[in-house]
Amino acid sequence: MSARGRGWLIFAVCATGACIEDLDPKDVVRSPRILDIVADRPEINPGGESTLRVVLGGTTGAPTYRWYACLSSDATRNPNSIANFGEGGTFEGCFGDASPNTPLGTDATATFRAPNNLLQSLESLASRFGSLLPPGVATALARDVGLTVGVAVEVTVDGVTLRGYKRLVVSLNPSPNTNPPPPRVRVNSTWVSPLAGEDDRCAPEGGEALRVPRSQNVTLSPDGSEPWLERYRVLTASGQLIDRTETAFYSWYATAGRMGRGLTRSPIRDNYWAAPDTAGEQTLWVFLRDGHGGTSGCRLTLRVE
Repeated sequence: MSARGRGWLIFAVCATGACIEDLDPKDVVRSPRILDIVADRPEINPGGESTLRVVLGGTTGAPTYRWYACLSSDATRNPNSIANFGEGGTFEGCFGDASPNTPLGTDATATFRAPNNLLQSLESLASRFGSLLPPGVATALARDVGLTVGVAVEVTVDGVTLRGYKRLVVSLNPSPNTNPPPPRVRVNSTWVSPLAGEDDRCAPEGGEALRVPRSQNVTLSPDGSEPWLERYRVLTASGQLIDRTETAFYSWYATAGRMGRGLTRSPIRDNYWAAPDTAGEQTLWVFLRDGHGGTSGCRLTLRVE
């Protein structure tokens, strides 16, 4: 069997929940993984553009990419979820027997442009709810809820092919949702934050190298100020439009050791990392998600001594 074939086989087995290829915890990254897909912007108006990129972990070689966009049955799902990229069945939105997909290229990033007429007739929105809606209601849905569009990517690297999936919202919202700022985190007593001009790399704010003792718990404390949280509207199961406020979710990964928790949620943001018992350079990732499609991330390199 080819390396590509082995990669698809591993994916197929893991997608059933019976993966035996890698017994590491989900938050330990030792083999190729898609950790996140970041869209700039997560919500756009008709005619607007969003640029997407993949955040990979556990790779050594140079990846290749194939991007797709699709309108599928997945568009009927509630987009207000922290599941921003595909796991298990959500891949079918672009890779299964759903509606045709549109190639978006083979670069490391992809740009999706929403057609100008995507919401013009509002029939696509009305069909989500089983029947045509009165014009006023359909207009409110187009403005406040929007239509979910899927963007998918296949990444081939180190002999395996990975699949990821991201939901974008196309709406008439005059103030579309934005991504949260990159996370700022205190590692033990040292604050780390994004480097200027870097997509997702962070470093100690004092410029010093970050060192931690082996076999010890390292405290991880995100900055608790979250003024960026936005208000938005959702359609309830009873057909009511209600206001909600975003919630900050923090996802944590490391190349070795063990995370206390893979996910923390505001207001309990703090976590810890049990450093490995061997010395060497390790990488930590923290991703900040707003529960409304927006995401940002930070990758930190440190030395265990």
